[in-house]
Amino acid sequence: MSYREEMIQVAAVAVAAIQCFDNGITSINSDDILNDVSLERLKQEKKWGSQIHEPLKWLAILGEEFGEVAKDILDDNYKWKAKWRIGKKQ
Repeated sequence: MSYREEMIQVAAVAVAAIQCFDNGITSINSDDILNDVSLERLKQEKKWGSQIHEPLKWLAILGEEFGEVAKDILDDNYKWKAKWRIGKKQ
């Protein structure tokens, strides 16, 4: 599979995850999320200018962003479990 095809799969999974977090379900209609992605790209272009990188740099950028998502999910999961445990004990 090409880099492009793999990246489209990554983007599709990200869209499905956002739908699940927002609505509890996934759907084919992702216009609102894709609009948010376009707005984020505009912000990035304004802040960083044109982003033309070799594949290893893109991989590093993706890894950093993925790490931020993973940290947020782990932090939220820990908070949720802590609340659940406190509620169960009382």
